[in-house]
Amino acid sequence: MSNAVKDQFTEDEWFLISSVPTMVGAAMAGAGKSGIIGTAKEAMASMKSLAAGRNEFPDNELIGAVLIKAESFSDAKEQAGAYREKAMAQFKENNITSPEEFNAYTLDNAHKALTLVQQKRGDKESVEYQQWCINVAKKVAEAASEGGFMGFGGEQVSDNEKALMAELQKVFKDAVLHPPS
Repeated sequence: MSNAVKDQFTEDEWFLISSVPTMVGAAMAGAGKSGIIGTAKEAMASMKSLAAGRNEFPDNELIGAVLIKAESFSDAKEQAGAYREKAMAQFKENNITSPEEFNAYTLDNAHKALTLVQQKRGDKESVEYQQWCINVAKKVAEAASEGGFMGFGGEQVSDNEKALMAELQKVFKDAVLHPPS
C-alpha cells in the first residue's frame, strides 16, 4: 500500500509532501516567542500531532505512507539523518537564513505539496492532507503561551501565530482554487 502511494511521486515530490507537515510545525513554533519551556512543549505538540494523523485519517493512504514506521531504531536514525541532510541542503540552496524566509518557503512548499496531492491522489486525500497540516499548526500554536514568564501568563496564541495560521489557510484555499499550471 505505502510503496504504491510513494511510487506515484518522484523522489523530490515525495520529500516535499512528506516534509511539509513537519515544516508547518516548525514554522508555527518559530512564529511565537515561547521560551525554552514553551519551545519544548511546541516540539512535543508537533511530534504528537504529526503522529495523530494516522488515527485522525485512518483511511488516508497518503498520510499512512508519510507516517510509515521505521523497522528499527537504527533505520529511524538513518532516515532522520537523511531527511535532515536533504532539508538543510534545500534551505541552503534557497538561501533560507531567517524565520520570515523559512515561513515564506514553508507556505510556498505547502501550496506545491497540496497541488501535487490533489493531482495525484484526489480531492478526499488532499482535503485530509490539508486538514492534517492545519491540525499540526493549530496544536503547536496552542501548546504554549507566548509572552509570559517561565510558561505562566501571556497569550495562548500570539498575533504572529494567528497571522501565520491565516496565511497557511489562505495558501491551502488558493491551492484548491488555483492550482499552478
